[in-house]
Amino acid sequence: MTAVCLATISPTKKMPGFTINGIDADASQVMVVVTHNGKSEELTLTQVSGRWHFTPDSDWTDGNYTLTVKVEDKAGNMSQSSPLTVTVDTQTVINSIVLVNDSGIVGDNMTNNVHPHFRVTVPEDVNVVRLSIDGGTTWGNATQSAVKGIWNYNWPTDVGDGKYTPDGGSDRRCWQ
Repeated sequence: MTAVCLATISPTKKMPGFTINGIDADASQVMVVVTHNGKSEELTLTQVSGRWHFTPDSDWTDGNYTLTVKVEDKAGNMSQSSPLTVTVDTQTVINSIVLVNDSGIVGDNMTNNVHPHFRVTVPEDVNVVRLSIDGGTTWGNATQSAVKGIWNYNWPTDVGDGKYTPDGGSDRRCWQ
């Protein structure tokens, strides 16, 4: 029987690549069955330099995918891996953004500090929070606090008088 294990390589946001390891040298055909939203698709893998590779033909939508590898050797014996669940999650939400050094009337989002301090709350699995208050021209990386999902950012240069809008509009993504 053929031993099969899965390892991801070079994942991109929606089109992960996989190298299938542990395939016996006498394997003649390797396939992966990908199941998503109740629909299954069987794909034949290619072998390059003794390794079997699989990359989807198109982007995967967000959600859970179950991958099962099937191997057939030269004698016609079949083996199947245990299923592996892969989650594609390319969307996140901004739960809140607060101007910490708000001055004057609390909650009016006005400050007299030339270095605004923002606190951003996002889901705990977010790895990076970047902020822009000038429509995406200048970006700054926020720092994660001791509490997962809470990020802080102090604008490093003087901000002049005026109105600045840190929003995540569809035209300009101010948080990534």
